[in-house]
Amino acid sequence: MHASRKALNMIKYLILMLTFMCVMIEIIQIVVGAVLHRLFATYTVFIDNDFIRATHFLIAVGIVLVFLSIFGFAGIIFENVIMIFLYAGMFSLVVILEIILASAAFSMYNRVDSMLTRRMTTGIQRFHTDRFMRSSFNHMQTEMNCCGVQSYVDWSNFHPNRDLPNSCCRNFEDGCMPHERGCHSPMSDFIGSRIHMIATGTTIIIVFQIVCIITAIIMGARLSLYKKRLREAGMSTGPVTAPEPIMTEKPKY
Repeated sequence: MHASRKALNMIKYLILMLTFMCVMIEIIQIVVGAVLHRLFATYTVFIDNDFIRATHFLIAVGIVLVFLSIFGFAGIIFENVIMIFLYAGMFSLVVILEIILASAAFSMYNRVDSMLTRRMTTGIQRFHTDRFMRSSFNHMQTEMNCCGVQSYVDWSNFHPNRDLPNSCCRNFEDGCMPHERGCHSPMSDFIGSRIHMIATGTTIIIVFQIVCIITAIIMGARLSLYKKRLREAGMSTGPVTAPEPIMTEKPKY
């Protein structure tokens, strides 16, 4: 019985450590999701809604898992079998949602180029008629040091009778000297790298969380068996067992 208790304690401390690490990872996930949402919101006219929703989902899942991990933490400390199995079950459901998120992120990564081509072409066409589009396009060209979609020639193709926007110019010494590169390439790298971060980061987190789930199930199963043996022996099933006697032999006089 003492050997069983020792093995159970080892599993208990291991899963407590893993659960604590999981809480830290989920807090990081929430922060990363919030930062990515802020970055995407800056270029919202060039990004489809599902890209923005992916950051919302990342934040929401992180918050749920933080509270779920705290619930599991309590169940493990108090050695409550029902709480541990509920923790493992609910954690498994959320991990399934994260698998869906990772799959969606990999899919979104593959269509960044086509999305940007479509959105940026629409943006340059509506540049002089849509105030919000004009502000967003100017901000992008200024921040990315670029001009047009593929190159500055796009402006003369879409607006042949108008001058280049000031945000296109790298200097004004001899008139407007436009940036030679278009905005599609830097924007593709910018958005693609963030989506790839979501996809790969979520995949790594999922692997770690699966380890947590498996360990929790093992802990619950071993704890259930241990308490069953204690009940059969007529002993207490609480987290703290009765201390062993210090003296095992009768004193000799």
